[in-house]
Amino acid sequence: MSGFARGRRRKLIHYVLTYTGLISLFLVFVFPLLWIVGISLKTREQIFTNPPVFFWIPTFENYAQVLTQSDFLTSFGNSLVVTTASVTLSLLIGIPASYTFARFRFPGQGVAMITLLIMRMLPPVAILLPLFVLFKAVGLSNTRISVIIAYTTFSLPLIVWVMKDYFANLPKELEEAAYIDGASRMLAFRKIVLPLARPGIVTAAILSLLLAWNDFIFAAILTNNATRTSPVLLASYAGGETGTNWGAITASGVLVVIPVIIFSLIVQKHLVQGLSSGTVK
Repeated sequence: MSGFARGRRRKLIHYVLTYTGLISLFLVFVFPLLWIVGISLKTREQIFTNPPVFFWIPTFENYAQVLTQSDFLTSFGNSLVVTTASVTLSLLIGIPASYTFARFRFPGQGVAMITLLIMRMLPPVAILLPLFVLFKAVGLSNTRISVIIAYTTFSLPLIVWVMKDYFANLPKELEEAAYIDGASRMLAFRKIVLPLARPGIVTAAILSLLLAWNDFIFAAILTNNATRTSPVLLASYAGGETGTNWGAITASGVLVVIPVIIFSLIVQKHLVQGLSSGTVK
């Protein structure tokens, strides 16, 4: 066999192994989602059939039940409001704070960063009771504002740590050139730094969004039936007199996942750049 033929054979084997591995990983990650979608499109009888039914006529009765016979839309709206508000507030506070940590040196800076890290490492249950007592004392219990504040408290350390390194890796010379042209620090920050930091901001926003969108424990304690979010509603489908309503749970789960998937697809370009932060010199 000639060297050219052996090279082509090795190349073919390399491609086969690579794509086999990628397809296997894809199936591993996508299979749970496909399984949930499949259950959401079955009747109650088909869900509990043993062995499982793999070929059936899809039905949307579970989605109809969720959208018309439950508080799903209210809870979904609460999730949208709470998540959007907490992410926005976290970015408005966290981005200037992380820029300050990256560009300035001041006494106690290291202690402040370690404190933020400790805050992020604390289990949510450790501060849930103090927050509940505080919100009840100031009249914010069972409100969406209390959940927004709680989510912001946990999102800020994450955003500061992610964005600090990103700002530190941006070249200072660009800002200095803007100063020479007469721009103020604030103008240079808005016109030069923020556009360059967009991938990092998108990454921080997605991480903060996932934290708020998927949270259960804070929403379960700090809200009531009128202000509860989607994860709390999904938990209410479990148990009960008729048993766990798997059709409603899976249908609600699919509807809750869709906005996150759409948002991630829209910003995936910036997300990849943000996750590989540090390449800008």
